[in-house]
This record gives sequence, structure tokens and C-alpha cells, in this order.
Amino acid sequence: MTPTKLNMKANIQSIPATEGVRRVGRGEGEKFDIAGAHLTWKAKGVDTGYAFSICEQTLGPEEGVPLHSHASAEVFYVLSGAADFFRLVDGEEDWIRCETGDLMILAPNSLHAFYNKTSEPCRLLGISTPSHQAFFDAVASADKNRPFASLPFPEAMMLVAQIGAQHNMYFAPVDVSKPVASANRGLQQKGVTHN
Repeated sequence: MTPTKLNMKANIQSIPATEGVRRVGRGEGEKFDIAGAHLTWKAKGVDTGYAFSICEQTLGPEEGVPLHSHASAEVFYVLSGAADFFRLVDGEEDWIRCETGDLMILAPNSLHAFYNKTSEPCRLLGISTPSHQAFFDAVASADKNRPFASLPFPEAMMLVAQIGAQHNMYFAPVDVSKPVASANRGLQQKGVTHN
């Protein structure tokens, strides 16, 4: 061995290390569907020393995640396609379109929703905390006992919201997926309309 390689070997041997370096390939990971979102866990808390979790999410046209908030910060990187993200700015609704290569940052407890309002599939990479992942794990466990796909959508969402409340995740009783003037949104949710 050359002196440089001997030095490198000695230096590497002095670095404390553990095993665990591994690859998760395209299409690999733990798969789960929930309320119009199709998830594949690429890394869970147990894989990252409980520092973060990563999931790939696919949204078909007109699919999305309803208005909610949670205590964990979250980011989404758009792998392909486009997603429209709902947020509140000075109490008014605002939508941000994120396309391939864009990153959306969601602060803890920020009220948000996101939908694929295009005619093409959208793929997102979501990064959050293991405590946020715990909500999805609880939903997956409940789904095994009583599949949400066999329930009417409102009943499935009610169960998801109940599980969410146990994990500091709250779903708003407002459907922001359809275009409605924000001043009339609350009234229309209660069955009151203006002409």
C-alpha cells in the first residue's frame, strides 16, 4: 500500500461508525394509500435515528390532501408534475403552484392543503418528523382492521380525523379543493348560499 492509502485507512479506522448504509431503489419502500394520497415510505424514523422520515407521494389528477395542520414541520419537493398548495396569508386563502424541482416549506401548525389540479400525475417527496409519521402508522394500522376503501369517503375521513387528533393533527371541516370565493366559503359549508 502507498503511504496515502495507509494514512486514509488509519484515519477511517479512527472514525466511530455503525452499519446501516443502504439503498432504497425506485419503486421500493413501504406502500400505503390514504384518502386519495398514495404513499411509499422511503425512510422511516427507525432508519434515521428518529431524526426525520421521508415518503414519496403520488397524487392523480384531482387528488389531494384536505385542509389540516399538525405540530411537525414538513417540506415537499416536487419530483414531477405540479401541486397546488393552500395557505392563509393575513386571514385570506392563497394558492401556490409548485412544479417539478420546487420545494414547499410548511412550518409547524401551519394550516395547509394540497391538490393536483392538473390532468397529469404529480409525485412529491415529503420530509417530516417521526412524530408526524406516527399518525400515518396509526392510520395504516386502523386500515388493516377496517379498510378505509370499503367505507364512504366522509366516514373514512372522520376516522382519519379522530386518529389525527390523537397525534396533534387537526383536519378542518372546510373543503378548499373546489374554487369558491373565500368570503362565501364558510357560509356554503353550512348550506347558505348567496345569489
